Amino acid sequence: MASPVKLSEIVLTGHKKDLAFVKKLAGSLKASNLDVWFNDPSSNEKGSGQRKSQAIMGCKIFAPVLSKDSVQEKGFSDELALAYISNSAIFPVGLSSFPEISAVLDVGSKLILARINWVFVCNDSEYDDSINNLIKSINHQLQLMDKMDTSVEIGTSNFIETHGMVISANQFTHTSNEHERAISPPKSPEVQDTQTVDFWDLHFKNRTQVKWTEFRDKFQQDYNSRIAELFTEDNQKLFRNLMFQDIFDLRKIVERKVYDKFCNDNPYSDPHCFFNQLQEYVIAHISLRQVFNMDSTLRITTIQNLGNFSFPAIVRGLTDMLKDEDPNIRAVAAIALAKSGKNRPDTVYKLIRILEDEDRLVRESACLSLGYLKASKAVNHVVDRWRNDPISTVREAASLALKRMNIEEAQECIKVTEVLSSEMKALRPQ
Repeated sequence: MASPVKLSEIVLTGHKKDLAFVKKLAGSLKASNLDVWFNDPSSNEKGSGQRKSQAIMGCKIFAPVLSKDSVQEKGFSDELALAYISNSAIFPVGLSSFPEISAVLDVGSKLILARINWVFVCNDSEYDDSINNLIKSINHQLQLMDKMDTSVEIGTSNFIETHGMVISANQFTHTSNEHERAISPPKSPEVQDTQTVDFWDLHFKNRTQVKWTEFRDKFQQDYNSRIAELFTEDNQKLFRNLMFQDIFDLRKIVERKVYDKFCNDNPYSDPHCFFNQLQEYVIAHISLRQVFNMDSTLRITTIQNLGNFSFPAIVRGLTDMLKDEDPNIRAVAAIALAKSGKNRPDTVYKLIRILEDEDRLVRESACLSLGYLKASKAVNHVVDRWRNDPISTVREAASLALKRMNIEEAQECIKVTEVLSSEMKALRPQ
């Protein structure tokens, strides 16, 4: 078993071909009294994946060293997505120009990195100036994080909440340099040059509610070209579906108070606050699925480590994933939720609801998760699966869950059922 990682404030990652640079960068950061951990990509040591997951989930700053080799590794997009949903501030360090790197980035990584400042070290002569700027930015970010009080009402500080994550409102400011990104900072849509008022006030001034279809049409009028620029066709549909389903709860009437709540009352008077917030929400949604999908290189190790960390974004996202169309996703979400939401009283009720799922793997996962939580309130529901589920593996999972609960209610149910089964067996004709 891998030994636990001593959690550091800063985590560096990179391709094995870039290991010399990663070590040099780590040395520079440490020389500035910064707490740094990096994974040796050339190491095949057992348990290195688990240590990397622990380090990323526990860090404040995630600084991936990006080259054309590193961004094409499957693990890179998984690591980036995990850092994103774990509230880490992301500071990419590019070893080539942005156009060269962006040409080989996958769609999900492009969405995350397009809104973040990069540091470029394309040749040795740039190293000192670029890394000094990086160190200043990291120190500034750490100071912001130290000052952040998550108990302060959102909208009254320099932090905004997005999909359960607290993000610095200044995180997405941009500076230009000679390595200008091919994916530019989020352009505001076509109305950028003339729009100075909030989207709602521009189209629905003095109205407290509008029809969903009217809201949707105006939103598409203003933002369709920007959405098409940022997202694939499938994700464009996702963008609109999440707006209707998650933000407005499938209601035919959109209320101003719901809109304002999602915008956190727009503390910076951003005319495109709703669009920008929605974009962050969608990116978080995509990132969560990147980490927990069946192809993820970090899925197992992330689930194993979830019990050590508490991220509202992950709990909320996993709750949504319990309703995913893919039963594999629902099954993974059930197991992960038991880990990440173990201290939340509503977790048990969420898992009880999926004991009736149509898919056997989901029901098995729900049983095992409730057993892991030793959920006394779920005993009768798990017993019902043990006695009545038509699939033997679900019944076995329910039995294991009851034994793991090891509480009086569960043991009594087991005893009664076993006695009844024995008596019925004795009454059967020989």
